[in-house]
Amino acid sequence: MSSLLNQYTAITTKIRGMHGKLLSTEDYIEISHLDSIEAFLAYLQRKPGYSEVLKDVDKTKIYRSYLEGLLNSSIYEDFNKLFHFANFKQRDFLKIYGITYEITVLKKILRRAFDISEIYEEVSYEYLQYLSRHSHLDFEALKSVNTLEGFKEALQGSMYYQPIKLLDTVEEPSLFDYETALDTFAFTTIWQEKNKILGKKEQAIFEEIYGTKLDLLNIIFIYRYKKYYDLPAEQISTLLIPVNYRLRQPEVSALLSAENMDGFWRVLETTKYGRYVENIENGVQLENLYDTLMEDIIHNNAKKDPYSIASIYNYLHDKEEEVEMLTTLLEAIHYDRGPREIQRIIGVKE
Repeated sequence: MSSLLNQYTAITTKIRGMHGKLLSTEDYIEISHLDSIEAFLAYLQRKPGYSEVLKDVDKTKIYRSYLEGLLNSSIYEDFNKLFHFANFKQRDFLKIYGITYEITVLKKILRRAFDISEIYEEVSYEYLQYLSRHSHLDFEALKSVNTLEGFKEALQGSMYYQPIKLLDTVEEPSLFDYETALDTFAFTTIWQEKNKILGKKEQAIFEEIYGTKLDLLNIIFIYRYKKYYDLPAEQISTLLIPVNYRLRQPEVSALLSAENMDGFWRVLETTKYGRYVENIENGVQLENLYDTLMEDIIHNNAKKDPYSIASIYNYLHDKEEEVEMLTTLLEAIHYDRGPREIQRIIGVKE
């Protein structure tokens, strides 16, 4: 413990200061009363967590998708701050954590290659600028991509090229196929790399957080594919994340083989996650459980072991949740939902 204490004193102190700049419930309530995107921008420009990334906003571009890109940039600004304070070992962890950010951008650019052009607007140049500081991707090449072949060419030399290239053996792969390939590669790579960079104690912390995440995602995937697409078990199994934490492979097989949704719930109740699903009856509740359980596990680990990677994971999680909340608020203000409706949407009450 003393070894981790020495390793994490500097970055944990930095994280505490950054946590103090996150928005409060009172801030969200005040934002819910704003009546324009311009007012939303002005409010955040006064907040230390957003003043830097929003200080030079082009007033001719004050529209929702542009601001969403800048809000995402604030995550990477904070990521870069943590990277600056991190030691070599912590930087190795941040590099594998950052894979999820790269995948987010790659999926947006991939949608542009599939001619879903309106989605690409969310990837602002500022967003790419912050992310590129610690990335091996060629963002200059990716910014100009508008075809699938161009996408593949821009990935050559990166670790993402091979999982995309493998789809050349599939007849007419869809956008879903490419996104699934990227997601699966990211999840498995992060899971495998942890063993190379983390000591035994921090491996256990990370496995509880990330292993639970992957288990719950697989449960949700199985539910969706059975409920809404009625896919056969053999096909669903190829779409799952090939990692087992507390959800063992025989249990996964039993969930896949369930004859109907009642059978799915019965099997799920026999797993390590059974005590959490006793009163759950549908997919919305299952996804809410994912959010609640992950929040509890991440925060509890950060509280129990503040001088560990749990504190880094916890801060980035909270920042990402904040940006997601602000994106929801921005959309609600754009559509003039009004304070009461907005507060209902984001789950706060004055």
